[in-house]
Amino acid sequence: SNGKSNRPIIAYVVTLTGCGSEKRYNPASAMGLITQGAAVLRHSIHLAHSQSSGSSKYDYEMYALIHPSAVECSVDAMRRLGYKVLVRNTPFDDKDIQKEFLREHIDGASCCGRKEFIKLYAYTLTNHPIAVILDLDVLILQPLDDLFDAMLLDDYDVTNSNIPIHRKDIEEEDGTDENDNVTKQKKKKWNKIDAFYTRDYNMVNPGGEKYAGVQGGFLMVKPSESTFAEYVAIVLEGDYRQGKGWGGHYGYFFGGMQIQGICAYYYEGLHPNVGVELNRCRINSMVDNPHFQEKDDNEKKLHVGKCRDGRSDCEDCRSTNVQDVLSVHFTLCGKPWDCQTSWGVQSQDLCLKLHTEWFRIRRNFEESRGEDDALRELPDLEGAYRPEHYFGYCTKPNRYLPIKVQ
Repeated sequence: SNGKSNRPIIAYVVTLTGCGSEKRYNPASAMGLITQGAAVLRHSIHLAHSQSSGSSKYDYEMYALIHPSAVECSVDAMRRLGYKVLVRNTPFDDKDIQKEFLREHIDGASCCGRKEFIKLYAYTLTNHPIAVILDLDVLILQPLDDLFDAMLLDDYDVTNSNIPIHRKDIEEEDGTDENDNVTKQKKKKWNKIDAFYTRDYNMVNPGGEKYAGVQGGFLMVKPSESTFAEYVAIVLEGDYRQGKGWGGHYGYFFGGMQIQGICAYYYEGLHPNVGVELNRCRINSMVDNPHFQEKDDNEKKLHVGKCRDGRSDCEDCRSTNVQDVLSVHFTLCGKPWDCQTSWGVQSQDLCLKLHTEWFRIRRNFEESRGEDDALRELPDLEGAYRPEHYFGYCTKPNRYLPIKVQ
């Protein structure tokens, strides 16, 4: 905790499911996330909530939900970095899943299999009004008070606020009535907001945008034991259909059998008026291409196709002004601690600026350590490699000076 505070305390939650010995991450990559990612993420949240800057009326507390298979490599490091550690196993026994397909395949087509469901324990943090579930390769760049206010204040008009809502959720669109007359209709109305999220349209094929998954790097929720229990009941019911997904629609993509699919099913299918989709160029930005690539009639050349989210016009997240980005998810731009120096032509400018922000906050984190702290690392910027971007922590491309944790 941040000590005694009269401000409402927001829970920020990260999860660790292993030590890199399996699937996507090798041990070195896992430790990069556990130390470098966790340290700078926490400090970015600290800066966003700092009372000294008057930037937020909310306080914060950091949590690490750790699966037993990740205890050995992460518990000590996360505690030293200021996280409250909660060791949690998967919240169900896969043998109790009623339907055979999910029971037999729940570990398939994902980074972490059933272990990823430990993210659901964020819903049990009912001593906090809001829990923000983040991946460790995320950075918070601005206070998120508008989102907190929308979830907690009565009569908050989310459509007339500064909240970057995904336009398809609020704009009027053409529809037809029972007599095929053209009508105008609002996409969604919210009496209350229990969740904010972005969706990952990169995981679906043309025509599948309605059932795109919730992107796992950012999910803001109201903690609720009953919601937690409902999620577990959904898993145990096992209605994930082969070739189709949860409820026959949601989650037929990589990671869809786990959190990304089941959260989309929950907030878009089962409870469509309590969750709000946000603009993925501003929140949880991955600097992704908003369009499908389509082949010409000769099937030889690729050209810009339709918007991935199904709209006729869509913002290009690769050209968003960095000052408009509230949080970033380092996926397509790569991990900052890999000291990447070049990207695709359309992503180069924003990816470099977002990496620069990460290293700026890394430098601030080191400066916040006491002068007699042996772990403090403040390299001389004179003569350093591109110090305006890497602040002394990349000595050359792909050569990184790591944060010392012990």
